Amino acid sequence: MPQLDSPSKPQQTVVVVGGGYAGTVAFNQLSRRLDENTHLVLVTARPYFVHLPAAARLVISKSEVTERGFVDKVLWAHTSRFNVGNRRTVYGKVVGITDGEEEKYVVLESGEKVEYTYLVLAPGSRWEGPLDFPDTKEGTVKRLHEWYEKFEKAEDIVLVGGGGIAFEYAGEFKDEWPDKNITVVHSRELLLNDAYPDRWRRQVVASLEKRGVNVILGDRIESLEPMDGKVTTLLGKQIVADLVIPTRGPRPNTEFIASSLGLYAVTSDGHVKVKPTLQLISHPHIFAAGDIVDWKEQHSASKAVGHAIPIIQNVLTLLANPSANGLRTYTGRPDSLTLTNGRNGGTTYIGRLWGLTFGDWVTSRKGSRHLYVPMVKGKMNL
Repeated sequence: MPQLDSPSKPQQTVVVVGGGYAGTVAFNQLSRRLDENTHLVLVTARPYFVHLPAAARLVISKSEVTERGFVDKVLWAHTSRFNVGNRRTVYGKVVGITDGEEEKYVVLESGEKVEYTYLVLAPGSRWEGPLDFPDTKEGTVKRLHEWYEKFEKAEDIVLVGGGGIAFEYAGEFKDEWPDKNITVVHSRELLLNDAYPDRWRRQVVASLEKRGVNVILGDRIESLEPMDGKVTTLLGKQIVADLVIPTRGPRPNTEFIASSLGLYAVTSDGHVKVKPTLQLISHPHIFAAGDIVDWKEQHSASKAVGHAIPIIQNVLTLLANPSANGLRTYTGRPDSLTLTNGRNGGTTYIGRLWGLTFGDWVTSRKGSRHLYVPMVKGKMNL
């Protein structure tokens, strides 16, 4: 007897929101592994990828940008393979999500709707100050030069917040303008936060002070506008300042998630609540990755890539069998951090064994000189 043709497999679509580390890795891997009947869409506000470990040098060091073409080493344009066959890239800002039984789609600011079978949310964070990049490369370059003008005019610069960004800004300032007076003000008793051991955090303070950076701990600044050439801390200390830069760290870019899926989908500080499979609670067709995820770990580029790995496998499993059990879980990674102090220094912590720490010699060769540009660009396939 002749065999009956098997029914055609219904078309399915995977949408990835965000073109950062997690989103790009997810798109790359799914692009290679999805069959021709499955569509893959990347939705991202920017037509370029931002290599954040090099961003502090980009925004501070005018000489790198004007003399060495550093912009193209930090902002990487998406290649033609992002729009081949069933793979498509949509540039736009996502403002809403509908995740119902019958309809599943994201809504763009333009009004366009992009339907999905499975959705991967990796929109990253919102930064303030110099790292608040516009959505176009031309706009970003213009903004950079506006900041360079401010830096050149200022003699006394105060950085408000003592995380990794403040540390790296201070080092780049001392490389570019050694005679400028740089002060870091941080509300904790040591720089960074208590996810890292105090013995290393003391090394972090010493690394900055060795460069001539002033470090004020256990105090904070409320206003970013100098008055009569000074800013006053909460405890009443007056600091000479003609430029104050916020370096308080990023906020998760999740307003559209909370407004669409309800406040129960996010924590009070805006991080997305997920299961160990990195699926949103009560939304099994939606996954989250990167800085937005509510997980007890420090956010970083390497952690974002680590989130993408189980998500990719879980999406592939569910596309093949929507009722599949035993999805892959994310178990976390040890916290590690490399902080560059200009081109030739820095300090590194690796959260293995008893907690390994390294100083200028190792850090400069590991990251300060090349800022991981060749390695990461290869991994992102950009």
